[in-house]
Amino acid sequence: MLFENKVVIITGAGSGIGKETAAAFAAEGAKIVIAEFNEVSGKKTEQELQEKGAEALFIQTDVSSSESVLRLIDMVEREYGSIDVLVNNAGIEYFTSIEETTEEQWDRTFDVNAKGTFLGIKYVLPIMKIQGKGSIVNVSSVAGIAAWPGLGVYSASKGGVVLLTKAAAAEYGKYGIRVNCVCPGSVRTPLLEKEFFGKVENPELAEKELLKGNPLKKFAHPKEIAETILFLASDKASFVTGHALVADAGISSFVGDLL
Repeated sequence: MLFENKVVIITGAGSGIGKETAAAFAAEGAKIVIAEFNEVSGKKTEQELQEKGAEALFIQTDVSSSESVLRLIDMVEREYGSIDVLVNNAGIEYFTSIEETTEEQWDRTFDVNAKGTFLGIKYVLPIMKIQGKGSIVNVSSVAGIAAWPGLGVYSASKGGVVLLTKAAAAEYGKYGIRVNCVCPGSVRTPLLEKEFFGKVENPELAEKELLKGNPLKKFAHPKEIAETILFLASDKASFVTGHALVADAGISSFVGDLL
């Protein structure tokens, strides 16, 4: 097993990519810490993993709060004595034009997506430095390397995640710590359903429009993104750090109509 007895923290593990990532790590023998703000979904993930025989612990966490993230890291260190992998997955998205975006939406987006990632890295680093090893995987987005109308603020926050990933990799590689990020394209998650399909007049037409620039002509299942996260976190990627792995069905490579 790739992660037998390894301690893995996953933020936002109550649904979508985070939940599938927790299941994927558990299947490889990891001890899973579910850091989730929503108590109901967090406990549900914990219960489902435990029913499958995995060791799982839910800790309610607000990634935008320094106090909450520090509490999370301290609790995990006391419980397990080490932290091998941190997956900064928690994120939010508002589908709105820049002009119509409120300051509150801007602040909340950056608090969760950018600050949340920063706090996770900041507070896990001292432990990983002492260990002399560790792997951090941040979940950015293809919107963090290319912009789309209606996703300006989200793109800005996720672009920050990409550059923070590279900066952390450059600073802490000497301690045996690898830091990478995955940049997913369109993934069929509850977040996409709520913030995009739930707000358009014709979801079916909107789906067709979204897939126009998608060479594979499909949305990703969260499990597919989980597998890329697993790879980056594992020893199979031991020489990979500071990398933004794009998993977007070729969207960012699209240059025109496909034959």
